[in-house]
Amino acid sequence: MDYATVPRDDFNELLEIGVPMDDVSDKDGMKEVLVLYTDERTLPFRKKQDKKKNFGSKEGIDAQTALENCHTVRVILQEPAKGNGKRQCIAIVSQWESWHIHKFMRMPKKYDGVQVDVKYPLRYVSRSMQDSGKDNKFPELHKDTIPSYAGLIEYLTNLDRILNELKPILSDALKQSNHGDTSTTSNVMKKSKSMVVMVCNKGQAHLFHNFVCNARSKGLDLSRIIMFATDKYTVQLCHDLNIHVYYDETIFGAMPEIAARRYGDKIFSQMMMAKVYCVHLVMSLGYDVLFQDVDVIWNQNPLEYLTTKESKEWDMMFQDDGSRQARYNPYSPNTGFYFVRNTPLTMYFFGSLLRMGDLISATKSHQAALSALLAEFAGWKGLRVKVWHKGGDTLFPGGFEYHQSKDYMRKMIADEIQPYIFHMSWTANKDNKKLFFEQMGYWYTQEGNGCNGIDCCLPQANITCHYKDKPSKIPCKNSPPIDRNGKSFWK
Repeated sequence: MDYATVPRDDFNELLEIGVPMDDVSDKDGMKEVLVLYTDERTLPFRKKQDKKKNFGSKEGIDAQTALENCHTVRVILQEPAKGNGKRQCIAIVSQWESWHIHKFMRMPKKYDGVQVDVKYPLRYVSRSMQDSGKDNKFPELHKDTIPSYAGLIEYLTNLDRILNELKPILSDALKQSNHGDTSTTSNVMKKSKSMVVMVCNKGQAHLFHNFVCNARSKGLDLSRIIMFATDKYTVQLCHDLNIHVYYDETIFGAMPEIAARRYGDKIFSQMMMAKVYCVHLVMSLGYDVLFQDVDVIWNQNPLEYLTTKESKEWDMMFQDDGSRQARYNPYSPNTGFYFVRNTPLTMYFFGSLLRMGDLISATKSHQAALSALLAEFAGWKGLRVKVWHKGGDTLFPGGFEYHQSKDYMRKMIADEIQPYIFHMSWTANKDNKKLFFEQMGYWYTQEGNGCNGIDCCLPQANITCHYKDKPSKIPCKNSPPIDRNGKSFWK
């Protein structure tokens, strides 16, 4: 067996997998890709003219040359050992091919909470097993699976009726976008069948209200938005804001009106199924879908970017969540802002996700279920998935940048970076989201004066300082910190 090393950036540019590549500028051992040659015929030529194979040392050669005689390239993403304490070995076995990586760890039989150690024998474990002995949950029959059947049966029983009711609403939205009196839709957009899908209950409605007011203050077209309301309060709000809305009491009537108290609680997990239903419904009618949470603001209409020719390579595109938990690897997709191109494969994908209600229940998150399915469909069916990397010069920032990348936020506030959107993810609850939006100059809604709908929209942002240690449009040095020992964002 022979080998070569290739600069990582050069390799990624030639063969883009779609995962969000982390910055490795200061990490030794991550700047190169190791290429193994399993057959003499795969070796690159020394010189193209004489066609002689290049045996021996091939370090730092360009990716195109390194792979010029490979019929197939199988890419393995592997975290380097330096700095993380992991002691990993990789075994390549000559055998009929497996599409999965098999994993053994030195763990006792009762491994829960037990740290990996060489004193234990090697045991076969799941791909999500952590060095700490923690593993991901799987559905339990009576707690998760059987209850999920009831919800699925109810949804499928009413599917045809709902699609018939939804079809004219989507058709009207598309017509209004393309031919309305105030339409600013580009020619590229007019050729696309793309809809913005959102889901909301009363507890989160003020965030949606602000999204609409914020976007309208910038003159952005919202006619392609379809809101799936889970209660009548949100239906009325959409009417007041002139936003297309759909509500079905049979499917959504049992959803809670109050906001989730925290990520992953029971209310949160119930809303996750609503997020699966609404995407499946719109895709079933032949539309591409941009799904987004209500805690997003637009600087520009993201559909103008997502429907360009440059993005056509990708079946699904996601904001980088920023979390590197094992249950989200290798993509770490943020399921609060993503785009799905409507193809037979993506339709099959969401049909499969629809039937994973028990896993969504067990993990209290459709993000974990969707992440697992992405990894399978990418390897099994060739699904092309793109996740925009966090930090750097990303055009789709969110909570990771807000809470952990002050340099990015300073550039964004100074207009050195002009992203399409901002997503206030990674934030504990709706109250904090509002406070952070207010001091970022993103809050365009007045409250408490008896106004309704558009009448509550402010012509300019209501900038209010709350915490000195969080990014803000103006200096908030005299405000208290929210985090323990938090230092001022403004120097």
